[in-house]
Amino acid sequence: MNMEDDPTDFIRTPKVPEESPQPESIPQTFEQQVEDARNAQMVEAAQLTEPTQQSMPAAAAGAAVAQIQRVQAQAAQVMRPLTDTVWSKLDRKATAVTEFTLRQYRTKNSTWVVLGIGMVFVAMILMFYGEAMSSGFDSVDNDGDSYDYDGDGYPTGQERIYGTNPWDENSHPDPELVAPDPPEKWIDEDGIDWDGDYSNSNQGYDDDGDCTGEGWVDSESFEIPYNQDTNRDGINCNVRYTMNSTTQTIYMINADPNVDEDPDDEAFLKESLHRAFVLGFGKIGFAFLIGIFVPLFLATGLVRDEMERGTLHYIMGKPIARAEILAYRLLGYIALVWPYVTVLILITAIVTGFLAPSDSIFRFHDMSAWLGVLLASWLVMLAYGTIFCTLGVVSPKFGLWIAIGFGVWEFAMAMISLGAPNFPLTWLSVSHWGIEIINCTSV
Repeated sequence: MNMEDDPTDFIRTPKVPEESPQPESIPQTFEQQVEDARNAQMVEAAQLTEPTQQSMPAAAAGAAVAQIQRVQAQAAQVMRPLTDTVWSKLDRKATAVTEFTLRQYRTKNSTWVVLGIGMVFVAMILMFYGEAMSSGFDSVDNDGDSYDYDGDGYPTGQERIYGTNPWDENSHPDPELVAPDPPEKWIDEDGIDWDGDYSNSNQGYDDDGDCTGEGWVDSESFEIPYNQDTNRDGINCNVRYTMNSTTQTIYMINADPNVDEDPDDEAFLKESLHRAFVLGFGKIGFAFLIGIFVPLFLATGLVRDEMERGTLHYIMGKPIARAEILAYRLLGYIALVWPYVTVLILITAIVTGFLAPSDSIFRFHDMSAWLGVLLASWLVMLAYGTIFCTLGVVSPKFGLWIAIGFGVWEFAMAMISLGAPNFPLTWLSVSHWGIEIINCTSV
């Protein structure tokens, strides 16, 4: 019997395929897609409108920030072509060559030796200065009233006050009533009295009374001067100062007899020594010795060493002019020596400011002189560095010897400038103008 004719065929389980194909999704119609998009836009608009209505200041601030950002972006777009101008290129080249020069200085032992010698030199000079300021000086009795000529134990000044004869050992005050003064009391007892007023010519005061007779037992003693106005200014026992109040210059000092005749020698010598140190060490120590010694060894080989090593060809192969190489090498030299000499001068000014004679703990009115020393040292180092570098380029073999000869010339001109600043030949030297800068700032 054939299977096709079987009447129970309708109850047989049909064969199930191994994978039933998934029904394909029915695409939405165009109208449904448009409707869904419209609903989404309405929901988004509602969400944006609600916070804006709730905080209007925040929205305004946000709009302002956005406006500023747009302006900044437009300005940056306009200025972008200017960021690659000739000045920016010079800045990049100068920085590169200067950094290269400083790196070379840092790796050379000679650099540290030269700088170290300069520091040791300044330290030694400051040690001598400090010793002179701390040790003091022996005062001198300028009027002789501390001496005991007759050997009775009473100084001459004390015997004059009590009217006894300083030349007679039997003539002296009563020891039971008047004790002998120590000789130190009659040394530096009549110092210089000046109030600092350049318009007041009446100065001075008789501190020990040997002109006015004030405090003396015998006011008519022959020890008191008969003519108490020898300077003829109409005032007895004073000191007449002839001055210019505009330029603050003292031209003449004329004292009456026995007035300000025994000043404090130690204070005078310390003041004189300090002023001489500031000007002398500033001119010779910084403006000349360090000013010429450091450039001689650090600037002579700035370009010459590159020529000898053959590295100059490599540098010139870069997009940089020859004049720029010299200028930027000198810039690297200045970046080293100017801070170096600034530190040395600053240390010297601080040490001398604390040790110098002054009414306060620190002497501030010397700062103008030290600023002049600093300015002169900067300019002198720049001038000497340029000259020595040029000599090294012109004559690589004999440039150093020519520079040493030039240094001898500068030393001679510096010495002449100290004694004869108006000598015309000194005008041809760098050291002369460095010294003149210090003179101008120290007036």
